[in-house]
Amino acid sequence: MDIVAVYPVPDSYSNRSRVAALSGNLLPAKKPDADNVAKIVADVLNGLAYDDDAQITDLSVMKWYGETPEVRVKVW
Repeated sequence: MDIVAVYPVPDSYSNRSRVAALSGNLLPAKKPDADNVAKIVADVLNGLAYDDDAQITDLSVMKWYGETPEVRVKVW
């Protein structure tokens, strides 16, 4: 499973920080933690994408800044 959590750039960021955040040079080191993002997504998909999240054997979680907040999930 691959999870990408996209956070909005804080309004308080300067233009320089905003550019750094949107280019991937500044990452959102804030809550929720990546492991908590994975837990929430895995639990929500129980019974939908798989019978139980114990079936997940490979997991990647990334946190980025972007223009539009979203969570992208790829299950294979």
